[in-house]
Amino acid sequence: VRKIIYTTAVAGLATVLLLNACNSQPTRQAPVSEKVVDRGYSMGEQVKRINDFQINSWNYIDRRNAIIYVGASRYYLITTRRPCDGLTETENLAYSTTVGNLTDKDKLLVRRDSGRVESCFIETIHELKKAPG
Repeated sequence: VRKIIYTTAVAGLATVLLLNACNSQPTRQAPVSEKVVDRGYSMGEQVKRINDFQINSWNYIDRRNAIIYVGASRYYLITTRRPCDGLTETENLAYSTTVGNLTDKDKLLVRRDSGRVESCFIETIHELKKAPG
């Protein structure tokens, strides 16, 4: 009798866990274009490189995206190839380039809280336009 009760209890628990897994839905992540608009910009053209640049400052958007501010009025969305957890942990952003311009073949360098430097390869660069208002 104990074996039957135990088997029934295990089967019941498995059913509850399975139903909970089926009912839980992943949190909807807003597309990066919405996140950019929320920060007062609109998406511009995708570019291969940023010429004559010096990063004045930057803002973290999420684990794959950051806005960099170049000069007085140039803004770019940098998207990395994979999540770059270090973007959430650092105040300083560096980059590595081989041609003197920041390109979609280069990488961002971020120092993690642990002190380890994380390389985040760039997938795309988009110009951003400041939204009127």
